[in-house]
Amino acid sequence: MAITCDFKEIVRRINDRSILLPDFQRDFVWKDEEMQKKIVASVLAKMPIGSILLLSSDPNEYSSKIIGCRNNVDISSITNEVDFLLDGQQRITVLSNVFSNVIHDNCSKVSELISYSLKKRFFLKLPKWKKIHEGEDDLFGIKRLFFPIANPDSDEPDFLSSEIYPMIEVFQFNVDDGKPYNPAVPLDTALDDLCISNAEGYLIPLFLMIPVNNKTKRAVLLRWGTILAKIGNGIADEVMNYFVSLASLEEKKKFVSDFLDDKDIADNLQRLTSEDDLETNFQNAVNDMQTVWVSQLRSYLESCINSMYLSQIHVDKSRRGRAIDIYENLNLGGVSLNTFDLIMARVASVSKENFQQRLIKYMKGLKKYPEDVLEDSIKKIIIKKFGKGEYNATLRMKSYDESKNEIDGKYLDAFLDVLGLFCNNEGSDPMNYKVEHIKRDQILKLTGNQINDHCEKVVEAMDRALFFFQTRCGIRRIREINYALMLVLVATVFLDDTMFKNKEVHELLEAWYWSVIFSGEYDKDQNTRMIRDLNNITNTIKCTKKAGWLSSITNNVFDMKNFSDKELLLMQKVDEDRYPKLILRQFVCQYYLSKTYMDMFDDKKVMSVFSEDPERSETTLEAHHIIPLGSTKTVGQVTSDIRKDPKNICNSPLNFVYISNEANKKISDDPLDKYEKKIQMGAKAALEISAYKSTVNSVDDVRNILENRFNYLKGSVQNEINGLLSTWK
Repeated sequence: MAITCDFKEIVRRINDRSILLPDFQRDFVWKDEEMQKKIVASVLAKMPIGSILLLSSDPNEYSSKIIGCRNNVDISSITNEVDFLLDGQQRITVLSNVFSNVIHDNCSKVSELISYSLKKRFFLKLPKWKKIHEGEDDLFGIKRLFFPIANPDSDEPDFLSSEIYPMIEVFQFNVDDGKPYNPAVPLDTALDDLCISNAEGYLIPLFLMIPVNNKTKRAVLLRWGTILAKIGNGIADEVMNYFVSLASLEEKKKFVSDFLDDKDIADNLQRLTSEDDLETNFQNAVNDMQTVWVSQLRSYLESCINSMYLSQIHVDKSRRGRAIDIYENLNLGGVSLNTFDLIMARVASVSKENFQQRLIKYMKGLKKYPEDVLEDSIKKIIIKKFGKGEYNATLRMKSYDESKNEIDGKYLDAFLDVLGLFCNNEGSDPMNYKVEHIKRDQILKLTGNQINDHCEKVVEAMDRALFFFQTRCGIRRIREINYALMLVLVATVFLDDTMFKNKEVHELLEAWYWSVIFSGEYDKDQNTRMIRDLNNITNTIKCTKKAGWLSSITNNVFDMKNFSDKELLLMQKVDEDRYPKLILRQFVCQYYLSKTYMDMFDDKKVMSVFSEDPERSETTLEAHHIIPLGSTKTVGQVTSDIRKDPKNICNSPLNFVYISNEANKKISDDPLDKYEKKIQMGAKAALEISAYKSTVNSVDDVRNILENRFNYLKGSVQNEINGLLSTWK
């Protein structure tokens, strides 16, 4: 049943731990201050702010946290049923942090907060009386101390959330900074001083609005009432100071008449002939008005909390299936949930351990790789760089960001696809993988037990696939895998231990990989082509031992019209729609990197996927123009414009190679004749640019050099593929 909730009651229940956040919920993501301010403005304008979904259940049903806190909650002292917050974590976390101290009362240290973005205090900033006379908006009737809403505890305001948004002020605090609004600092008059003396306007501390901690409740109520009263007094003082500044009795009487809403009082004051009497009586009237105004302002603000337009959907534990269905339907209705969120919700029914954190644990675990599947050059580099047992392909490929505690989205998508393929074909029948198995609807049909039982195996297969891409395909990080479903295919094959330990299987997959990326095979219809290839590859390995089906793809390597053909890559006929795709630049660079090669300018360095050092930015590899852009520059041309021109011959994919950031800086300004002499002969041979000379004076010169490289590259890739397939013919 959906009802409009009393938010004070929700905060109270968060505090007494009868509303908890189940561990399968996603991380807190509303970290943007603007987003947080918008929902606060909506509350203060009495606007609807969405819905929350609660599931009643036993406290030990799921592993859980207190909302806003990082650590799991101890449920040993909870004897009654609790409500698990299935949907609405983002808004409840923000609103609890804005309008109460409940999160900080339950997180004794800043490090225990679910996000550092909660180290903020929100204030409603009311303009000074003088500022309103200078043109600032007067939403709350400060100008004449007349509150504009007749029944502030029940009526809706005329203003909109966009109008009150500029009045939301946010202050950040840090550990031990001593700020009067820091949750660790006891409340006292220092907070009053901050709120009243602020030059930009009077500040109302919104975090005082819902006191729930019995130890601090009295202090919170005292500060809340005192600050509002002092704001009223401050406005009254501004009014009286202006009144006193007026030069004549007539001016003062006119101001009194304009200011007072009660005409009887105004008329009585008009009859006074003494300035002292007028001031005394006007002061009394202003004091009475500000007392009423403060009371009405307080009523309005508290009514914003008491009647918050937050729809609460409550589901009994006996109807858990309906709760999950509502959760999924909220997603269809536009709530920002994704397939992985829904999978986490489903697996939570069979495991109390946080599913995402379990995945991270598996991803970070110790990995073992068979050395005999590696080429000698890469094997030596790995052993030298990592020793034995320290290399983790998943982490090296940046699939997990430890600083943000986030799994890369491409990894999660591939994980779910592999999970869908495996659960729908556990016997690994070579011809029984189907496109439907990687569709969202099919993945969401997986049971909690299927997901729970197979997640570690799929994470292991994903790591094996990432190992393959890094050690054989020149790929440094997961984001460089351009065709994401290639990762799915390789991981699905490597679910089988024997296939992963078989060097010939690695060679078959590598031959397939180079064939696909240099033929443009996956440039369209990627889903159906991946499933076709998966069936063919598994059938080849398990049954036929022949890979003849791959020849139709291999024949198009560097010969696919409008993708990788020679005429296109040499830009012999370019028009508005026909020039090489940017991704081919990356493929060419990755191919050479996979083979390893001597650094172009330092014969003591070997370039490989492991050349980058995360601690040293100068080792970052960059795609570098072998023939500099300036070599074909005409009078009036600017190098930056040439760099952006996809039709310029120097931007052909054939003109690129990875070099380090450090090397790039060293040679960036060298003239061509000097630059060319620095290129090591060994690098020229490895990168197939032996025809490169220091006299490049025209487009034709560039094209001749790149044509030579194209011929070598095409032959090299085709010979590589044929060699890799030697046992599969």
